[in-house]
Amino acid sequence: MRFAILSFSLLFLGFLSYAGGIKGHVTTQKGEKLPYAGISVKATTNGTMANEEGYYEFTLAEGKYDIVFQYLGFRTVTKSVTVGAGFTELNVVLEEQALNLGEATVGNQKEDPAYSIMRKAIAKARFHQLQVRSYSAKVYSRASAIATKIPYLLEKRLKKQGIEEGKAFLNESVSEVAYRRPGTYNQKVLSTRNSLDNSIPSPNEYILASLYSPVVAGTVTPLSPKAFSYYRFEYEGYFEDQGQIVNKIKVIPKAYGEGVFKGSLYILEDRWAIHSYDLQTTTSGLDIWAKQIFSPVQDVWIPVNQQFRLKGGYLGFAGEFKYLVSVTYQKLDVDPNLKEGVVINDHKKEGEVAEKNRKEKLDALIREQKQFSTKNFRKLTKAYEKEQRKESKNPVSKRMVRQDSIVIDSMANKRDTSYWTALRPIPLTELEVKGYQIQDSIKVVKEATHEKSRPDSVYFKFKHLFLGNTYALGNRNYFYFKSPVFSVGYNSVEANALGILTEWRKEWGKSEYFSLSPFIRYSFGRDRLYGTLEVKRGGKNWSMTVTGGELASQINQDNPILPFPNSLAGRIFDRSLMKLYQNQFIKGEYTLRNISDIVNFTAGIEYQRRKELFNFENAKSLFFWRNFDYTPNRPLNDELANTGFPVHHATVLTFNTTLRPWRRYIIRNGDKRYLRNKGPAFNLNYKVGLPALGDVDYSLLQGGVSQEFDLGPRSTLSYLTSGGGFLGKKNIYFIDYKHFMGNEFFFQMSDPLAHFRMLPYYQYSTASWFAEAHVLWTLQRFLFTRIEVIRLTGVKETLQVHYLSAPTIKHYTELVYGFDDVLRIGRLELVGQFHGVHFQSIGFRIGTALQTGNRRR
Repeated sequence: MRFAILSFSLLFLGFLSYAGGIKGHVTTQKGEKLPYAGISVKATTNGTMANEEGYYEFTLAEGKYDIVFQYLGFRTVTKSVTVGAGFTELNVVLEEQALNLGEATVGNQKEDPAYSIMRKAIAKARFHQLQVRSYSAKVYSRASAIATKIPYLLEKRLKKQGIEEGKAFLNESVSEVAYRRPGTYNQKVLSTRNSLDNSIPSPNEYILASLYSPVVAGTVTPLSPKAFSYYRFEYEGYFEDQGQIVNKIKVIPKAYGEGVFKGSLYILEDRWAIHSYDLQTTTSGLDIWAKQIFSPVQDVWIPVNQQFRLKGGYLGFAGEFKYLVSVTYQKLDVDPNLKEGVVINDHKKEGEVAEKNRKEKLDALIREQKQFSTKNFRKLTKAYEKEQRKESKNPVSKRMVRQDSIVIDSMANKRDTSYWTALRPIPLTELEVKGYQIQDSIKVVKEATHEKSRPDSVYFKFKHLFLGNTYALGNRNYFYFKSPVFSVGYNSVEANALGILTEWRKEWGKSEYFSLSPFIRYSFGRDRLYGTLEVKRGGKNWSMTVTGGELASQINQDNPILPFPNSLAGRIFDRSLMKLYQNQFIKGEYTLRNISDIVNFTAGIEYQRRKELFNFENAKSLFFWRNFDYTPNRPLNDELANTGFPVHHATVLTFNTTLRPWRRYIIRNGDKRYLRNKGPAFNLNYKVGLPALGDVDYSLLQGGVSQEFDLGPRSTLSYLTSGGGFLGKKNIYFIDYKHFMGNEFFFQMSDPLAHFRMLPYYQYSTASWFAEAHVLWTLQRFLFTRIEVIRLTGVKETLQVHYLSAPTIKHYTELVYGFDDVLRIGRLELVGQFHGVHFQSIGFRIGTALQTGNRRR
């Protein structure tokens, strides 16, 4: 939730500490308070906001000022005031803004004028983003939350932590922010305060987002070049503000749901820049309202007042979250080549103006040609941006999207109440003041209790047996314990089995680490104790791992069957899914990551002593066990009549390379964080059995391509293709065959793209050639999701094709129709199975994205 909100905001703010100023209330003509009204000094970046009750305090030096009061939907008012040594009370009444329609009417054969306005605004969107070359600012932000519903069973427990229904929780921060085009942001957190827990600094880590961008937090904006595919627009009239004509545009999504906005957008005539907006969207069951007001500074309209509100519930919890930003720029550098004055013609109405000298700079083109079509202007803006990158004194890689630096002042957590009282530009409400007072008293009790006990992260608690835990041992030493509750499993070979996984990890430097991970497993059916030990050493872009021990391993070493579904099938549904062999092994692996930002390479060698295993004598399900027997642990295969094998040794050398040529990244505090790859990713794998060090002698070469396309809000098309074959196979056992990610159980917890739904696990495994393809099309609006009430639950529909070709099955195909994110976690699918063009059967599958057990750190 926090990430979704902060992704909307462009954070700037300021504070000037003077002894005097103005204060008062901003109300309507009916006396109603106007929450979060904007107050600023005319023609400057100095401003503030009223609080939720419409009350404001604006600190100013002595002198005369023209103060501008703004509120969306109301006429802007300018008041002249003289500030002395103390605070002057100035209450302001705002009048509702009346809209004029003028001659802009829409007949039966005429296009709504909103479309022409939006084409021009979209054409200039990137232009307005590029206008500011750099800025520095001070930022005050406030986040507040009120719980409106808490599950009954958790009320008492949460109350001890200060969490109650109807009580406000606050988080405030003051930061210095500096920006340099095209994407460098430096932030220093000067102070932070949290009414819930102030023991850890909260730097308000944020991602810059602007409505001028095509996408904000996964939501297509009305100013995206693709906006007309997702929105309808209606012209609602115009009004005058600060000498400018402002057009009000109603934004209507063609299908409201996650990934689109609805509401109002205000566009300045001739400039085609944003004046303000009031928009709503939804994500993860939460409704989000966003408001923003822009003001002119150095002839550029920039955001100075931002408000965000979230409301919704999940799993019995409900609440409301508000986020405010008050803005003051200290330095603003506007690109002199990108000044207003260019005339934008709607190409659909006036035709395109001939484009001259495409490779020249935009400023030169502006001097030669004062008018551009919407299409040409967008092209020229892109050309200008490209040239500016080349001429930059600090050229950046084409792969870098943005660069952030966040530093926390050593005193950020230690500012007292008087400091905040003098600093805070937006006054607290009575409810917020009360929230701080209650939380301060709870904090004192917590600190007193804390002195009498050791930190929770260090010592063992009984609940850790069920939940697991990571213990901080000091000096960057950690001990991880996975709950054995999640390691209990059942299969027809081991019967009930219990595993215990732990890890000790030591970290130093920026990314160096060393870890030891012992794993112990006991099989009650085999009455056998075995396990493994993993030793790992790594750094930022490399790792080296040595693992050895003994396990009952799956014949398909890609592990298509997870322990929980297998246990469910074995104990309740009388199905023996896993096929296991006794594996005594030692394995070494070395990995290099992000070579030139695009290549990962892994080399490994593994020695195994393999022994066939069989079902234990008393294997049985919990129900109807007298009437059924498990299938043998020896799989059936169409290519190999007998898949059994004697005890033998195998040494296998493996090389794996992944190439992502179109990969991009952001830099945060000097560290690269790679973004989801939008282009194709290529994979090449080579395995060779070494006869000099064992009984196997073969070589297998396989490769694949995968990619994911964004087709719109919450709509994607993903594909994965792979193929290959054995180059040689002088001596090979069934374990070394090429196996596929099949499934024979109704419940799945696997990758929805790469796994088949009804393919037998081992029937078509091959020692020859193979080819497979998987396509997954996820749609937010298809059949049932055309109904808005269903779409707003977050459910998506999927269409899938899974294909396999191998020597014993030339054309195996699965066609799947399904629902994803049912209740946010579930998956339902209807599967049709085909051999060639012949229909075989139909099946149902239930899935989930949840993981059982605790993940490692």
